[in-house]
Amino acid sequence: MGLLNRFKKKSETEQEEVKENLQEVVNDSEELKANPESEKDNTLKKRLRIPFSGKNKNENEKEPYKQENTKNDKKSLLSIDGLMKRIFPDSCDEVIELGFDVGKVEEPQMGVPLRNVNLTYAAKEPFQYVHVEFNGEELEYTCLEPPLSEGEERYLQIIEGAFEKLTTTEILVIDSEQRDEALRQRFAMIIDIYRLDMSEFQREKMFYYLLKKYTGFGNIDILMNDPYIEDITCNGHEMPLFVNHRMYGSVRTNVVFKEVELNNFVMRMAQSSGRHISVLQPIRDATLSDGSRVNLTLGKEVTRKGSTFTIRRFKSNPVSVIDLMNYKTYNSEVLAYLWIIVEYQRSVLASGGTASGKTTTLNALGSFIRPEYKIVSIEDTAEINLMHPNWTQSITRAGFGGGEGVEEAGNIQLYDLLKAALRQRPEYIIVGEVRGAEASTLFQAISVGHPCMGTIHAGSMKELVSRVESEPMNVPRNLFSSLDVVIFNAMIKVGEHFIRRALSIVELVEVDPDRGDIITNPVFKWNAYNDDYIFSGDSAMFEDISQEFGIEIPYLRKEMETRAQYLDYLQNNNIKEYKEVVRYIRRYARDKDDLMEQEDKERKSHSEADIEGKPGVEESLTIEEVVQNIEDVGSVV
Repeated sequence: MGLLNRFKKKSETEQEEVKENLQEVVNDSEELKANPESEKDNTLKKRLRIPFSGKNKNENEKEPYKQENTKNDKKSLLSIDGLMKRIFPDSCDEVIELGFDVGKVEEPQMGVPLRNVNLTYAAKEPFQYVHVEFNGEELEYTCLEPPLSEGEERYLQIIEGAFEKLTTTEILVIDSEQRDEALRQRFAMIIDIYRLDMSEFQREKMFYYLLKKYTGFGNIDILMNDPYIEDITCNGHEMPLFVNHRMYGSVRTNVVFKEVELNNFVMRMAQSSGRHISVLQPIRDATLSDGSRVNLTLGKEVTRKGSTFTIRRFKSNPVSVIDLMNYKTYNSEVLAYLWIIVEYQRSVLASGGTASGKTTTLNALGSFIRPEYKIVSIEDTAEINLMHPNWTQSITRAGFGGGEGVEEAGNIQLYDLLKAALRQRPEYIIVGEVRGAEASTLFQAISVGHPCMGTIHAGSMKELVSRVESEPMNVPRNLFSSLDVVIFNAMIKVGEHFIRRALSIVELVEVDPDRGDIITNPVFKWNAYNDDYIFSGDSAMFEDISQEFGIEIPYLRKEMETRAQYLDYLQNNNIKEYKEVVRYIRRYARDKDDLMEQEDKERKSHSEADIEGKPGVEESLTIEEVVQNIEDVGSVV
């Protein structure tokens, strides 16, 4: 059974205040133990009235203080940690059954044959669960949430009617915690006004459905909260939605929209994103409140089966370079090479098909940019997500008015944003997707020394050159050759599953003066047989960096090897969360010698211990302790 924890945690500030008071109480208790006849006895007993989770009010007043303590009781009843857990427990004994059985809950695993898939996992506890099962022909994705009885549905209709009268739009746009509290107060007021007879669980269930409708994503709220979902597709009304699952690929769901319901939902998504969609303009791209990208069509003007939408889920916590290593999209050597390339301000394009990992790669490469560098990003819809203090994020804007053959007033395109970015003196310009007239300006910027990053749709160098030389980009080959590195990403089917790999990392050297062809150097290639990357051993970019900065090529190769070892070390120590990885990368750039000296010391210690059959030295510090012991010279965030 799913369970609802009824205990509301206090803020960290409140916990700190209580902890200070508890310390004073415990100090008094120690004095009391030494002098049991102390006058503080009665005072102390009154101060130690601590509420226990899962008890009724009378039981909460029980006296936890005991003067006697047996020798076998090793933990003091008055320890700060013990008392804090009683006041602020991680879990509570008082629970409410959700009223529906979700069965055994477990997390999806990579590599499981699809025919063997049959599991339930939590999308967002305590009310949202997902069941995925192979039905003999295909996988089925079923959303599970507490069902409503006929009486409960009538109650919900009454509450929703009153809710809309009592709720203003201002409440829906304030901070989420304050908003939920304000909505809960109005919800309780409605129940009191109408004198609705409901149990505590029914109240929680009703409030869940209200939040899902007014502040969530309605029918697709479970899909939007599922951490394993990458894309959500609706092909029309009265048709099941499909999701792209990180573990299982494309899967049919049990979510279906009615025609009017779907039209209203599409218009609501557009309006909540600050965009306009209508019969006149039935196609619209937008960014949802959580950062996800959505493409919308309205009615049957351009889609025969009715309104449609496709949502590309946004990860609030981006994929880190260590995550990419864990996924085997790249290995440490490839990432170490790209780290050096980005640090020395070379221009990079991530190229590939749809959903091949181009933007994910772009976000990961952004973590290699020095924190003092200024970045200007340019996008149609916000997908780039960097942890960078000196970052200007620009997005295009649709114009107003207009009609067929008439340009909308106030329309701001990628080209306009790129021209503005060049006047802002950035160290790096990042273009979400290169696809139009802005390409010529972008490559001109690269040719005069502005480092740039971006993504583009092309599966090979031949396709890429053909595309940039054609309409609407029209980039001359000599100008295109000013680009430094292209990463070719692809989604590859292996058995029943899909994997993302970088097929090759290619350096653009120069244009052959005789034949006019672009001379390239594939510095890394993916080996499909052993799922690894082969280094060519030669890098034209290292030669350019050597000439420009006066750095010897052997040093750059050694540095690539050292950084690869450092990334391996982070992976082996399970340091993979994006912000934490960025912090370690910046610490490396600042305090490389100290970090690597300690890493070498630990590695040698463990190697010697393995030879002698003994454990490594106990005084060896972890990488976290080394970083914290290094002199802090400023914020690394």
